[in-house]
Amino acid sequence: MDQIQEIISSLEKQFNGDQAHDIEIVREYCKTLPQSEDSLRIVTALGRYAAEHFPDEPMVKDAKKIEEALTGFMDKIHHAQDCLRDKKYEEAIAGFDEVIGDIKPPKIEGKRQYSFSHPFEEMIVRASTRDTTPIERVSPLPEVLYYQKGVCCFELKRYAQAREAYQCALELNPVNVRTWFEIAQIDKIEGKYEDLRALLLKVHPMLFTRNMLARFYREEAGLAMIEEKYALAVSLVYLSLDYEDSPQARAQLNALAKHRGVDLSKPTVGKVRAQLEEAGIPVGPAPQVYKLAIDIGNTMKKSHPEIAKMAYAIAYDVTHYEPLLKELEA
Repeated sequence: MDQIQEIISSLEKQFNGDQAHDIEIVREYCKTLPQSEDSLRIVTALGRYAAEHFPDEPMVKDAKKIEEALTGFMDKIHHAQDCLRDKKYEEAIAGFDEVIGDIKPPKIEGKRQYSFSHPFEEMIVRASTRDTTPIERVSPLPEVLYYQKGVCCFELKRYAQAREAYQCALELNPVNVRTWFEIAQIDKIEGKYEDLRALLLKVHPMLFTRNMLARFYREEAGLAMIEEKYALAVSLVYLSLDYEDSPQARAQLNALAKHRGVDLSKPTVGKVRAQLEEAGIPVGPAPQVYKLAIDIGNTMKKSHPEIAKMAYAIAYDVTHYEPLLKELEA
């Protein structure tokens, strides 16, 4: 059953056969929808449903009005995103500012409102705090637009505005690593190296893919290069390459080659570990991340095997711990 049919079925369960009552159920549901692409699709489908089941009711016209309003709203968003793609940053910022105020969810007392982009992000948030306040999933659109506005401001070298936009995005998803790394770039440009170091340590327990870990060690390598700790930088670049062979890490090696006397040979695992421990840089994924994934896998494998499979896959991806393959196969 797809999303639209599930929504219609849930609404029909509330019907009592009185047409005025039933159409009001549909109308009130439409009012609760946020402004987003998904909402536009849902309202369009419900408009068709109302036209078929309640042809004489004003609801049909109401749905059409909502659909037209949402279409116009989404057109504005798409225009701003097109401007970002075309590097018309000023116009894009103006477009984002016009729509963001209308879609940021109002804060509700007694609820934490987040728009996670991956289910494991929510699991990290729940496991990393004793806060038992209920979490409400909200539309990801405001977070995306804040992030995109931050990109525009960054490109225009308006770093304070970019930081502010990124922070607004993090209010909606506090464990979005991509956004944290964008703030790291601002810290680097502004010479706030202690803030950058603290940010990277804060982000480390949020990393749950090899790609994220590779980016983390590239950022640490960049900081080591700024501080002229070239031997440490070499170890960090090779560790990044172990997680992902990226052109960015290869470029860092080329940059290190320009410094006379730097040994670019791949260091031993023991040497890498010793250097990172001395520098206070964590080695490998955070234990709380892969232990959380394993615990979820163990807990869910009988009742919710798909969730268990996702969790075991995450744990295996960052650790390559062979016994996890048997759990995945099972």
